Amino acid sequence: MEQSYQEEAVVEESLFKSKSFLLLWVATVVSSLSMSMFMFIQSWYVVEGLGLEAALGIVLICLTTSRMVSMILGGVFADRKNPTKMMFLSDVSRGVLAIGLAFLFFMMDVPIWVLAVNAALYGMFGGLFEPARDSLLPKVVQTEQLTRANSTIQGAIQVAVFSGPLLAGVLISVTSYSTLFIIISLCLCIAGIGVLFVKTREQHDAQRESSAAFKEQLKEGFQYTWKAPLLRALFIVTIIVNFFISGPLMMGLPIFVEGILNGTSIEFSFVQGGLTFGMIAGSIIIGIINLKKKRGSYALYLIGLQAIGMLVFSQSQTIWMAVAIIVFVGMLIPAVNIPLISMIQAYADSDKVGRVMSLIRTGSLGLIPLSYAVTSFILGLGVSIDVIMVVSAIPLMASVIILYFSFPILRRAD
Repeated sequence: MEQSYQEEAVVEESLFKSKSFLLLWVATVVSSLSMSMFMFIQSWYVVEGLGLEAALGIVLICLTTSRMVSMILGGVFADRKNPTKMMFLSDVSRGVLAIGLAFLFFMMDVPIWVLAVNAALYGMFGGLFEPARDSLLPKVVQTEQLTRANSTIQGAIQVAVFSGPLLAGVLISVTSYSTLFIIISLCLCIAGIGVLFVKTREQHDAQRESSAAFKEQLKEGFQYTWKAPLLRALFIVTIIVNFFISGPLMMGLPIFVEGILNGTSIEFSFVQGGLTFGMIAGSIIIGIINLKKKRGSYALYLIGLQAIGMLVFSQSQTIWMAVAIIVFVGMLIPAVNIPLISMIQAYADSDKVGRVMSLIRTGSLGLIPLSYAVTSFILGLGVSIDVIMVVSAIPLMASVIILYFSFPILRRAD
C-alpha cells in the first residue's frame, strides 16, 4: 500500500511540474479568455456602438456556426497532422484577425458586415484549437492522470470564460477598442509560440502523417465512433444531457429569476455567479478525487442528480434558495463532463482521438441551439419556465435508467 501511495504521489507531482502540460494549460486559458473577451467586445460594440441590437444574433451565429463546422474538420486534421502546429495556427491566426480589427477600429467606425465576417473567421480558426488539444493531452500526460489533467483544464476554462467579459468590461471603460484587440492579439501570439514547445511522451508521435484522403478519414471517424459500443454510449449521453439541460436551465436562468422570483439584474448575477462558482468548484473537486474506476457509472448517477437538482431548482421560492441549489447543479456539470472526456481519451485509438472528441463536442454543441429553439417555442405557447424545467428533468432521469440498462459496457467501464 505504501508503494501505491508513493506511485500516486509521483503521478501528481509529474502533472503539475510538467513543462509541456503547463504550456498546454496556459494556451487553453489564453484561448478561452480571448474567445470570451472577443465575443463580449463585439457584442458590446454592436449594441452600444452601432445600436443594432437585432443584428447581434447575426454576428453570434456567424461565430458559433463556423466554429462548429471547424471543430469537425479539426478533428480529422488533429489525427493526421501535428496538433501543436494546429494550436499554433489557431492562436496566431486569431491574433492576426484581432490586430486587423484593432487597425480598423483605429481608422473608422467598423460596419456590422465586417464584424460578421471577422467573427466567422475567428470561429473557424478557434474551432481548430479544441480537437488539437484533446488529441494532444493523452500524449502529454499518463492515462492515470487524464481525469486530473482534464479537471485542471476545464476548471481553468470556466474561470477564463467567467472572467473574460468582466476583464473586457473594465478595460473598455478605461481604454479603446483598438487597444483591447491589440492586447488580445499579443496574448494569442505568445500562447501560440509557447505551445510549439509542448513535447509528447511518444517521441515520434508529433510527426505522424496520414496519406488517407480527408473525406475517408472523416467518414472513418463517424463509423469508428458509432461502431464502438462505449464511444456510441458516451456520444448519446453527451447529446441527451446537453439537450435537456442547455435550453431549460442555461437559457431559462434569467427568465426564471425575472418571471418566477421577480428578481432584479443584480439578483440574476448572483444566480449566474453561483452556477459559475459551482462549475469551478466541481472541476477542482473532481480533480482532487481523480476518479479512475467505474467512471461511466458515476457519470450516470450524477446525471440523475442533475435532473433532480433542476427539478428542485424549479421549485425555488427565494433568490438565496435558487443560488444554493444552482451551485450544487453547477458542481455536477464538470463532475459529469470530465470523467466522460477522460474515458473517451483513454479508450479511443490514439490516431482517432481528435476525430472522436470533435464529433462528440460538435454533436453536443450543435444541439444547444436546438434546445434553445425548443425552449423558446414552448415558452411562446404560454408554458412557464419552471414547468419546462420539471418536464425536462423527467425524461433526463428516464434517459439515465434506459442508458444504464441498454449499455452495460458504460456502467462497467473505468
